[in-house]
Amino acid sequence: MTDDSAPEANSQTKPTTIKTVDNGPLQIKGAAQLVDHDGNSYDTGKTIFLCRCGESRNKPFCDGSHAKVGFVAGQRAAAAEQAQDA
Repeated sequence: MTDDSAPEANSQTKPTTIKTVDNGPLQIKGAAQLVDHDGNSYDTGKTIFLCRCGESRNKPFCDGSHAKVGFVAGQRAAAAEQAQDA
């Protein structure tokens, strides 16, 4: 999306999901607005992959560099039940 308004939620819209790809990027699927540190908006489309390894030449987007550099995710997300107990 390139406008300044947040996506409108309704009962027909699927929720936006953020998924970690094993030893790879973050996958954002669904309506989202990506804004950089200068306030520029990116048209994200339906699914985007954001760099997690820091080596992408197309930041903030993933370009597959994680595979070349052998990126290994340092931590795994806790299951929802574990996160609530913490």
